[in-house]
Amino acid sequence: MSNISVYQILISLVAIMFIGFQFVRFIKRESGQTFFKFVIIECIWATILILTVFPSVSRSASKFLGFGENLNTLIFIGFVVVFIIIFRLLHTIEKLERSLSELVRKESLEKIKTKE
Repeated sequence: MSNISVYQILISLVAIMFIGFQFVRFIKRESGQTFFKFVIIECIWATILILTVFPSVSRSASKFLGFGENLNTLIFIGFVVVFIIIFRLLHTIEKLERSLSELVRKESLEKIKTKE
């Protein structure tokens, strides 16, 4: 066995646990569980698991992308991914607000029509 730290084991177990829980939630078709959400969460936890078990992968990826040994680049890429997800959520919220506004308008017009 190579130099595996307690932190690597703990983080790997947590990642495996979250991957399993998310898979079970998706199979049970729990409310609020979409395929997109399932895939994103599974990819994030799988990446965490891979980087925990094989830390040399992050260095290799940094070198391949032309950033050398600098792991800050991978952290930056992580932030970019988080911001993309946040913007997608904001877009979805705005879409829901528009739909809700339209529904309220229709309801109020129906009430006005029935009063006449």
